[in-house]
Amino acid sequence: MKKFYLVILVLLIGCSTDSDDNSNETPTVTETGLKDIAISKGKFIGNLMRDGFFDDHAIYNGAIDNILKTEYNALVTGNKLKMVNLLRDRPEDPFNIKISDLNTYNIDRFVNYANKHNMKKRGHVMIWYKQIPNWLNEESKTWTSQQIYDFTESYIRALSRYTNGKIDEWDVLNEAIIFNGYRPNTWYEKVNIEENDNGEIGYLSYFSKLFKWAREENPDVKLFYNDYGIEEYGTSKNNLMRTMVKNLKTQFNAPIDGVGLQSHFRLEDMTSSFIEKFGNTIDDLGNNGFIANLTELDIRICDGISQGVEDQKNAYKEIISTAFSKSNCNTILIWGSSDIDSWIPAHFPSCGQATPHNENFEKKPAYFGIEEALKQL
Repeated sequence: MKKFYLVILVLLIGCSTDSDDNSNETPTVTETGLKDIAISKGKFIGNLMRDGFFDDHAIYNGAIDNILKTEYNALVTGNKLKMVNLLRDRPEDPFNIKISDLNTYNIDRFVNYANKHNMKKRGHVMIWYKQIPNWLNEESKTWTSQQIYDFTESYIRALSRYTNGKIDEWDVLNEAIIFNGYRPNTWYEKVNIEENDNGEIGYLSYFSKLFKWAREENPDVKLFYNDYGIEEYGTSKNNLMRTMVKNLKTQFNAPIDGVGLQSHFRLEDMTSSFIEKFGNTIDDLGNNGFIANLTELDIRICDGISQGVEDQKNAYKEIISTAFSKSNCNTILIWGSSDIDSWIPAHFPSCGQATPHNENFEKKPAYFGIEEALKQL
């Protein structure tokens, strides 16, 4: 006990001495991450676990790891939870998929990292027309409508059972529409032209089942439809999206909780009119009982425009402020921890600088736009 008091006395003397010697120094202030502000406002601000970081958490000397765990309280994977990576090998019976057929390592690695850092977990994606295994791409061409139903049901049920209690929300269906109708040339398109064994036909009948199967296996997970180019109220694709999800919910009793607005934006499009219509979309979805979260947000700067990083800062601020001012928007996910792992340059060669951190992992004006928006909520 004497040793204990001696240690305390030494510490107190040391603190007193330091204070006297450095009385003119500015006190050290602990930096607050975006997530700390978001948490205080009851919101989630998140980011992306891209493949390179997924495979190696120490990539770039741990810079991405540091950004993700200090700035964000929600997480999504880029590709690792897509069907091409969860079901790469052909199951013995593709019409009766079991948990043992899934690549559960990918799920576990994602969940473990997110849990370690107290992050909300978003599953992306159950059913998509792209990034499917090669064997499915070939075999599905000869399948009947009923076989497509059987394959899809068993896959969703197995995936939902394994992730029950592990994933907080799922993109059940991704990018199923285009500007003038339902997307053609998908591996599941036969459900729209051929009845299954129960006499069901049509995309909406099939889509509704996706949500029902997921809900039956996991009553607590939030289930989303996710798409791009649907953010601006009143466009043809926006109108179709809103009609589709409302019909799924009211006519087909699909347990769809929300819509993911991918929100891949060009800086030159971030006008006050666009942002107002963006807010109108969230309002309309809210009025019809849907969550409306931003799931893949980035704002790219392209060659040939006059706007720069300060304009990007204002755009990020306005988008975050508008979305989070709505009670039915509780989560915004940014698509890339920094410009070095953004998907934009590879897909839009004349564009870049789309995330809040630059290629040296330094905070850009966009970061402070997000910070200001969060603080002002």
